Amino acid sequence: MQSSDPAASPTRVVRHPDFWFDDGTIVLQVERTLYRVYRGLLSARSTVFHDTFSIPQPIESPDISEQHEIEGCPVVKLHDREKDFTRFLKALLHHGSYKTTAVANFAELSSVLRLSDKYDVPVLRESLTCMLQDIYPSSLDKWLKRNDTIPPGYQVRNADNVPVLNLARKLNIRSILPGVMYLASQSHGLDVLYATRSGKIEHPDDRRHYVLAIPELILARRRVWTQYLVHDEDGIEDCETEEGECDAERIRWLSLDLPREDGIDPLHDEIPWKDFAVCPPCLELAQNEYTTARQQLWDDLPALFGLGTWDELLA
Repeated sequence: MQSSDPAASPTRVVRHPDFWFDDGTIVLQVERTLYRVYRGLLSARSTVFHDTFSIPQPIESPDISEQHEIEGCPVVKLHDREKDFTRFLKALLHHGSYKTTAVANFAELSSVLRLSDKYDVPVLRESLTCMLQDIYPSSLDKWLKRNDTIPPGYQVRNADNVPVLNLARKLNIRSILPGVMYLASQSHGLDVLYATRSGKIEHPDDRRHYVLAIPELILARRRVWTQYLVHDEDGIEDCETEEGECDAERIRWLSLDLPREDGIDPLHDEIPWKDFAVCPPCLELAQNEYTTARQQLWDDLPALFGLGTWDELLA
């Protein structure tokens, strides 16, 4: 007689060492791994699990199907990747929000966020969405301080820019799209249109707008850089020099061409103002105009990538 225990089948399923509780009330099978957990706890946190466990008959679904029993517990087979589901289950059972969820990198965050969306776990989904919004904020002030808002222990890599963009598009996390696309343009250029180790932009509209935005971004960065360097002393009433020293310094800085590919990024780097040898009034004017131009670049960022306005994205 054939055994009804999946653990005895030729597929050689194994019990997960961290998620097999002897007093658990349901067994979940993901690929070849078994998880014995608590039906009531899963039902309380996930509407999908709640609805699934409320159905007494076997489930006919491409994602979930019920099979047999193990030690009196029904077995429910889930069609996920074992690595993804283990990360998701750890976050679901052990933690309440991203501030205490031990996700160390985007691969882990992606696993948990995708499955929290698939199984409708609002607290976890919203917490991880907030985490992405902290890492890729929608205001310039927060963007310039984003290194301070990255959760401790979380690793941010340039290689994650394109995967973050694709995930945000799939899950409709629209407010982070402009910032992520800008980072991708800075770190990868046009390579993201092709299959690389960092992936490629998947959504056709994003690909098209991304290509069109690259030359516009180059010009916009140069405008930020040059706008505060095109004055002459005759146009600055409070200039304290009389023999063109400030003009000469502006010309010298223009010749440095700091907006070049390996130069200053106006949405990341600060200008080395201590090296800008102009009089105090000219320095103050330059700093104010640079700040205004940088804010304008940020305000225009969504439109450059065909995403509308910040207000529309945040709505």
